[in-house]
Amino acid sequence: MEKIAGKNYTVIGKVEGINKGTNFYNTTIGTEEGLHLNVKLDNNEVGLQIGKVYQFKVVGVQKDEEVILVNESFDLIENVVDDAELDRLLKVFYQYAPLGLLEIKKEIESFLRKIKNKIIRDVTKKIYENNKKEFFLHPAATKFHHAYFGGLSYHTLTMLKMVDPFITIYPYLNSDLLYAGVILHDMAKIDEISGVDGEYTKEGQLLGHLVMGTIDLDRVAKELGYEDSEEVLMLKHLIISHHGQLNFGSAKKPQTGEALLLWFLDTIDSKFTVLGEQLELIEQGSFTPNIAVLDKARFYKDKIKK
Repeated sequence: MEKIAGKNYTVIGKVEGINKGTNFYNTTIGTEEGLHLNVKLDNNEVGLQIGKVYQFKVVGVQKDEEVILVNESFDLIENVVDDAELDRLLKVFYQYAPLGLLEIKKEIESFLRKIKNKIIRDVTKKIYENNKKEFFLHPAATKFHHAYFGGLSYHTLTMLKMVDPFITIYPYLNSDLLYAGVILHDMAKIDEISGVDGEYTKEGQLLGHLVMGTIDLDRVAKELGYEDSEEVLMLKHLIISHHGQLNFGSAKKPQTGEALLLWFLDTIDSKFTVLGEQLELIEQGSFTPNIAVLDKARFYKDKIKK
């Protein structure tokens, strides 16, 4: 990159390091072209995080015998680029979900539109819209399963795809509750976990996403005037019980058919996704290492031709 004094540049890059002292404050960013650029920052500028991707507006400034890049403004890419460009950049800078952001978003919103009950649809859509930006970027966990950018929404979509076959076989199940329950069940992980390679927040440690999600649902239901409805009560039960057992973090065990299925779908996807990832790493005719989410069991990859 040729640096010219007085020229303005727009640069997108991942923050690789931040160096700050009494008389200096700068960051090193890596671009998709493989460049590693040093950008000078104002001491009053805060908010940069290592590992995040930003769009920087910088200007070339002559200093002694070289031209340096001085920051004028910066913002997270998800705030400044459209969905198509964000989809592309996420794949460049991060390990993203097996499906792209646009495809995951399109499919999840198709299930949201299938909800016929007005109360369930209104509440679910409101919570979804409130969290939509972070929902497609966040991991589903800090480790174990779907611990990558987009993992939360990809986990949600995989579960949604399993709902319809069960409804076909067991028609007494309420499809609206299941679609909504799947979309909402882990939404509070956005505030429970600080991000990929991040940590649990204070609220995440003290409350957890089941309680946090139920509190958020209660707040939105009151805003919409639905707080005393049967639908909201059933949605609360779905969220508060979706870990199934008290020793797994559930405040209640599932006591409706939909809650029982939500727990099973969550368990299936979290375990089978990790199993598939481990099987991909080994040769046929061998065993996986101990897998934590599967009771530390080892699984065999057969040599049978498909």
